[in-house]
Amino acid sequence: VNPASLPHGTVGTAYSRTITATGDVAPYSYSVSAGVLPAGLTLNASTGVLAGTPTTAGTSSFTLQATASNGPIGTRAYSVTINPAIVVNPATLPGGTRGTFYSQTVTATGGTGSYTYSRSAGTLPAGVTLNATTGVLSGTPTATGTRSFTIRATDGSGAFGSRAYSVTIGAAIVVNPATLPGGSVGSAYSRTISATGGTGTKTFSVSAGTLPAGLTL
Repeated sequence: VNPASLPHGTVGTAYSRTITATGDVAPYSYSVSAGVLPAGLTLNASTGVLAGTPTTAGTSSFTLQATASNGPIGTRAYSVTINPAIVVNPATLPGGTRGTFYSQTVTATGGTGSYTYSRSAGTLPAGVTLNATTGVLSGTPTATGTRSFTIRATDGSGAFGSRAYSVTIGAAIVVNPATLPGGSVGSAYSRTISATGGTGTKTFSVSAGTLPAGLTL
């Protein structure tokens, strides 16, 4: 009975391998003579195809038997591990701003081996690219608007998981007014700084220099 071993699988990803037999007189019939197949898989008694979509993670040990048309029997013991489904994270990605560098990392869990990342649907924001090895989405957005896309993580066995994202790129943030009036020692001073563009709620801070003594932002 061949092959000598069977590869691992992943919950939710179709699995298919063919068991064959040599010797004695064909055709052969195939059966499970001991143990239990992984949940979701079945063995075709005529073709020897072990196939299905695994539903439960864990390791299953079982013995498959081939019976020749003239009666002799061959067997082989197998152990197959079904890995958890591949889950792509995070659940959502933050928005960005045109002209401001953007960087977020997409990760994956479950499956087996290392992952490669790809865009399987939709369009990334203009100016942003996906690193296939690290899962890093980065770049400087060059256009505003909302982009919807799907990121797929594929493991070493070819199993994959994916997640859909929607990222809004806002206009560049512009701080106003362009200038501020002067003031006088001992006289109250009040002016409001505003900002347009970007996304979400804005916060204000002094990024360089020093405010006049007595004033706060």
